[in-house]
Amino acid sequence: MTLSPWQTYSVADLRRLLTDGTVTSAEIIRTYLDRIDRFDRAGSPPLNSIVDIDRTAVEHARARDRERAAGRVRSPLHGIPFVVKTNIAATGLPATAGNRGLASYRPRTDAAVVRELRAAGTIVLASANMSEFAWHGTFTESSIRGITANIFDTARSAGGSSGGSAVAVAAGFAPISLGTDSCGSVVGPAVHAGLVGFRPSGGAVGRSGVIPLSPSQDVVGPIGRTVRDIAEFADLMTGGRHSWLAGAAATDLTELTTAYLTWPFDTPSGRSAARGRDSRSARLRALADHMIDTLTREYRLRRAELPELDAAFARDVLTDSGWTDARHSIDMFLERTPARYEPGAGARRGPRPDFADLLTTTALDRDTAAAWLAAPPIPNPAHDAALAKQRAGRRALTALLARRGVDVLIYPTAPDIAHPGWAGTAAAGIASNTGAPSVQVPIGAVAGLPVGLTVTAAPGCDARALAVAAALEAVVPNAVHPPGIGS
Repeated sequence: MTLSPWQTYSVADLRRLLTDGTVTSAEIIRTYLDRIDRFDRAGSPPLNSIVDIDRTAVEHARARDRERAAGRVRSPLHGIPFVVKTNIAATGLPATAGNRGLASYRPRTDAAVVRELRAAGTIVLASANMSEFAWHGTFTESSIRGITANIFDTARSAGGSSGGSAVAVAAGFAPISLGTDSCGSVVGPAVHAGLVGFRPSGGAVGRSGVIPLSPSQDVVGPIGRTVRDIAEFADLMTGGRHSWLAGAAATDLTELTTAYLTWPFDTPSGRSAARGRDSRSARLRALADHMIDTLTREYRLRRAELPELDAAFARDVLTDSGWTDARHSIDMFLERTPARYEPGAGARRGPRPDFADLLTTTALDRDTAAAWLAAPPIPNPAHDAALAKQRAGRRALTALLARRGVDVLIYPTAPDIAHPGWAGTAAAGIASNTGAPSVQVPIGAVAGLPVGLTVTAAPGCDARALAVAAALEAVVPNAVHPPGIGS
């Protein structure tokens, strides 16, 4: 089927259409809602990217149209719709974190990022499916909506945990979306949908109103079609505090040094991916090598070797939080967040959800659920030690980059194409475990499925990563498009 223009429109494209009066925001919203209604649950298997629709979206769009007609345009994204991952609070929508027991859980206030985006004139359209409680990074499955399929081949995984956020954009259900990333959960689904994904530096984006997985890992980030779109969107969701778009535009790439990490090409990619892996890996490596050569030549970036940052360093030094704080973090969120809540059948009656009850309706595997329920209260010595080691890893990465004069790292986002049950990442922990920013950029396809490269900079150097990502995007000769859906 021919690719629908709604599967290609960037935020910048829609802004031009709104500015010249070709369409209204209300018309855009109605078109996206119609596409969701017709195509998200069609097919076998269905895409299953969307959980809930904001029934007030058209009303909000009309209000933005009236403001535009009166000469009041709040921001460059005025009247532009977006989709939120279903663990991000947006009044008018349940915040489910993918759990069926939270189907009626409605926080009374927006998450900080949603509040900033609404103030900029954007419109919440719907919520997106996710791996339940954001736990799995190689597939998206929840008890609230089931499995989200890969748009390029619905027999394959969409990645996780923000699989719904990525597929919704690729399917032309929204021009941009919000995901959360604890270890590759924005960049992973983005690469497997042929999109751009941005994980900002840890602490750069407000997390209030976001159901957590592990607070020292969790970051909210956008998924969209272009680096400019996600930079502009990220600026607005942080209230303009960082000016990342302007910072990226002002970056002199000839002053930067990049290190190209190749060991992530050898990262395992799931049991279902073994057949033909060698051939695919060779094609991915050749494509990536060519893109790196072209990027550094055309933009005159300096190149350096960084042998110290090998797989062992990433594994042993750049460590994670230990993932033992999920129950504590989620319980604290549910306790402290004002919300309307109607317990489902069989759930304990009370003013707020009970985490143990939620795990009786979960799509999580039994071992994970049991481990979370058995985790000791926070704080505890083991968790404190894990966080201390994680902070040391962040310092070690920052010091290594400074010592070797390396400004950005580039490496494959995923070691292989998506497969049934697996669509993961290669070295996401370099950024997620240290709070460094990372940007996934699609660079082409292998065996008809999208592949990409990640650009990472030191923590706090988001504009630098975005600048190099934009340059990489500019040297990619052909956009990666999914199969057409509708017209």
